[in-house]
Amino acid sequence: MRPRLGALPGLSGIALLLGGCCGEAPRWEPLAPVDMVAGGGLRVDLADRLEGKGGEDLTFRVASSDPLIGASVEGGELVLAADAAAAGSYAVELVAEDGCGQQAEAALLVEVAGAAAESCLTAFTYAARAGASQVYLAGAFNGWSPSATPMAQQADGSWAAEVALAPGSWPYKIVELTGAGEQWSCDPGGEQFQCDAGYTWDPSCPVGGGGCNSMVVVPDCSLPVLTVDALEIDRAGGRLSLTVTASGAPMEGAWATLDGAPLDGWSGGTFTAALSGLSGRHTIRLGGTDALGRPAEEVYVPAWFDDGSWEQGLLYYVFVDRFSDGDSSNNAAEGTSGVGGDYAGGDWAGVMDRLDYLQDLGVTAIWLTAPWDNAEGAWAGSCGVTASGYHGYWPDSVEGLEEHFGDEAQLEALIAAAHDRGIRVLVDWVGNHVHEDHPWYTDHPDWFNPRFICEEDEDGNGVSNWDQRPETCWFASYLPDIDYYNPDALTASVDVAVDFAKRYGLDGFRVDAVKHMPQSVHWDMQARVRRELEHRDAAGNADAWEDFYTVGETFSGDRGLIAAYVGDNALDGQFDFPLYWSVVQAFAREEIPLTGGGSLAEALAASEGAFAGMKMSVFLGNHDVWRFIAQASGEVGSLYGDGNCDGSNRQRPPDDPPGDSAPYDRLRLAWTFLLTQPGLPLIYYGDEIGLPGWADPDNRQQMRFDGDLSAEESGVLRAVQALGQARLDHPALSAGSRQTWWEEPELWAWARRDDLRPGATGDTALVLINRSAADRVLTNGLAFAGLPSGAWVDLLTGDRFAAAGDQLTVSLPARSSRVLVPE
Repeated sequence: MRPRLGALPGLSGIALLLGGCCGEAPRWEPLAPVDMVAGGGLRVDLADRLEGKGGEDLTFRVASSDPLIGASVEGGELVLAADAAAAGSYAVELVAEDGCGQQAEAALLVEVAGAAAESCLTAFTYAARAGASQVYLAGAFNGWSPSATPMAQQADGSWAAEVALAPGSWPYKIVELTGAGEQWSCDPGGEQFQCDAGYTWDPSCPVGGGGCNSMVVVPDCSLPVLTVDALEIDRAGGRLSLTVTASGAPMEGAWATLDGAPLDGWSGGTFTAALSGLSGRHTIRLGGTDALGRPAEEVYVPAWFDDGSWEQGLLYYVFVDRFSDGDSSNNAAEGTSGVGGDYAGGDWAGVMDRLDYLQDLGVTAIWLTAPWDNAEGAWAGSCGVTASGYHGYWPDSVEGLEEHFGDEAQLEALIAAAHDRGIRVLVDWVGNHVHEDHPWYTDHPDWFNPRFICEEDEDGNGVSNWDQRPETCWFASYLPDIDYYNPDALTASVDVAVDFAKRYGLDGFRVDAVKHMPQSVHWDMQARVRRELEHRDAAGNADAWEDFYTVGETFSGDRGLIAAYVGDNALDGQFDFPLYWSVVQAFAREEIPLTGGGSLAEALAASEGAFAGMKMSVFLGNHDVWRFIAQASGEVGSLYGDGNCDGSNRQRPPDDPPGDSAPYDRLRLAWTFLLTQPGLPLIYYGDEIGLPGWADPDNRQQMRFDGDLSAEESGVLRAVQALGQARLDHPALSAGSRQTWWEEPELWAWARRDDLRPGATGDTALVLINRSAADRVLTNGLAFAGLPSGAWVDLLTGDRFAAAGDQLTVSLPARSSRVLVPE
């Protein structure tokens, strides 16, 4: 029912005639009020609202309106866009004018209903597990009463209930009444979780266990709903089939696009498409509105048509501000006092200019600095100096982009250009915290944890809260930590990430600070990813969906802790920090042997055991650790780095590239090892040339390219390019079985064969690394390692070696490596 409206002073809704030089003046019909909803849009045909007079000489304009309505005229239509905060009755004053200047004024009444608050029937089902005589729902919706909301037993023995819930996030638990009394548990059939402080994480939801709460997120049931019923992607055949149905409120103006171009397929309330001849990456989007202009949630379906996989590829971390300056118009400093703590000019345009460079490295995916807008100005950093948000970790906007990096069009262009080259795009998701300038901190102070700085105890005595309060401490006094025990904050934060991925067509997230957020964050994120970005079918058929990669950062040497955040319903993988430190020990510092007790080989085996089946990423460095070349030069006293500060306003001692070849030899050996391992190896920008650097921010120096490289740096670059391309061409280097071919403390060789995965090619390779200062000649058999006889070629040098029957002899100079494949 339309609410009763009071009169609008001075506005009758009847035209005022002003003159008559060329016949009858325009005259408005009585204008009936129009209805819309907050956050919705509506178009009104104005020509149809005039009595008699029409023609091309008529023009319309809005004389005045409330800013919450956003009224404008396009041709003969009035375009209304109600703000999300609008609610109530508003007048839009209109003017119609003919070619003689005769005008008629009228007022159109616009009634805006606030955001839907009516309850929506929400279904719950549960299979009792403890011999219950009765089952109940307890949650925030009934004050956590153990008996207020009974479930009814069904014919199949399960229990069910429908509860009227307003749109929003609702934590709940199952209560089974048994002979032992009330047995509480979370819902093992639930999709999302919300945890309280002091929780014990167990998503299996044991009966009688503590654990977390299940959580249901109720949408606005008054809106139209689009559901993907069927999706199949035939990558080899270049075909895609899709069925989507509309339900809920009747939908008008349904639309579909393929890569932004209109796509036919709607018939009534069903959309069907059967596309063929596809290659590269494509995106289908579908949407529509109801009669009041309220939109259905858009359906987003991405699909790659290539034979690549995350594990066979190579990930490159583009630290945007320090990589390449392609647009000097967005260069601006923030007045920081620390060396290397201000913006340096890198941007998305510069990254796009260097895509050919990345492709030459064999890069198949790029990880971009977090693109959200960062706080302006200079803020307190380490060593008593100030720094800016050039790194992307101080977000102060929900949707806005960092203006130093570029605008929306430039980010879209970069992603599209990368996709055109077959390169997938991840961005850093900073979910742990926001900057104090973020609107959430002002508008929702209850969404944030009490202020305890991670590097201090409660009294500010410098005792680390990193361990005492890992999920609630603040990284800095101006970085409020999101309280993910609050269900509204949890849902809102995941919403931002998923919506951003849809908006820009992303292929994955690097998830920052994993161990500093509750497990529920990663679980709920993955639930949304599976449903809205991947559209996985119930059987998990990999041909039916696109894999959105989530890789986390848990800065720890504890493999168990790292693995705890990875799984089918959690992150896809993480960065392998334990193996990273072993790589630095083995190659940069030469503190452990390659094989034998306490060796790199043992560390690799430990990671393979702990992370079996996970899409892990191995690396030589990142933006939080000392550069590999600094370690290889003997400049760093500790494996974990020396102190950051040198007593002045510098966060590092002055350092230059090494003056001898040995550190670069060590770096080449490390790259040979890393780029011939399973998983998704990471290149931190600059490590492919041996860019120097100590602690943050010195490990974030400006990237240099051809023309600014030394002979040693160019040599490392050529080796990494050869290894990256070899990884693309030879699946044996990233998949399948491994057989040790030779092992000594200073010399290690292994054979690889692509023979374990579906569609395995049988491709083979032989990798040899000589860390010692002595030239070596090795002779060994081939068949025992699953290798064929014949001639072999080194992908790094082009050298050729011919087997004599089953015996292969290979020369291996000091501090060198080879990657041999059959000729």
